[in-house]
Amino acid sequence: MIRLSSMMPKAFLMGIVKLVDMIGPEETDKWIRAIGKKLGDREGPGFEGAREDGINYMPICPFANELVEFVEIDGERPSQFMDIIKSTNKRREQSDRGWEFPAISNIFCIFHNSYRKHRAEMAGNTMLHLGCKSPLSSMVAYNDKAIEKAGMSRDDVDKVLEKSICVFKIQESKTE
Repeated sequence: MIRLSSMMPKAFLMGIVKLVDMIGPEETDKWIRAIGKKLGDREGPGFEGAREDGINYMPICPFANELVEFVEIDGERPSQFMDIIKSTNKRREQSDRGWEFPAISNIFCIFHNSYRKHRAEMAGNTMLHLGCKSPLSSMVAYNDKAIEKAGMSRDDVDKVLEKSICVFKIQESKTE
C-alpha cells in the first residue's frame, strides 16, 4: 500500500513510465529536466550538500527511499527507466559537450542534476556531475567527460564517493 505521504513521488515515477511508453525516452528525459529546472527557479540560486575544495557532494540521496520503495512495489526497476538512462548516456557520449549531462545511477539523477545545475547557473557558476552511486545496488556511474573537464580522475571521484552518494564539481564563472 502506498502511504499518502509518498504518493506524489510515486505518481512522478509512474508518470515517467507512462511518458516513455507514449513519447519515448528522449522526450521524457527533456520533460524530467524541465521539471528539475522549474523547481530550481522556485528555489533560487545556490548549492545544497557538503562542499570541500570546489567539490560539492551529497552524503545521501534525497530520493533513495522513494526509489527503493517504488522498485519494491513494482518488483523490479521498470524497463522504461533503463530506456531513458541508456538514451541519455548515448547522447552524452556522442555530444561534444558531454560534460553538461549527468552521471546516472538511477532515474532521479536526471532530475536532480537539472535542478542543481540550474541553481548553480543562477548563482553564476557551472556544476559538473562527476559521478554517483545507486541507492539500489553497488553500481557506480561516472561522467568521464565532466571528470576530464574538472581536471580530475575516477580515483578522485571514488574518494569522495566513499562518504557520499553523488559528486559534483563547482566551476566558478570567469568574469572579465
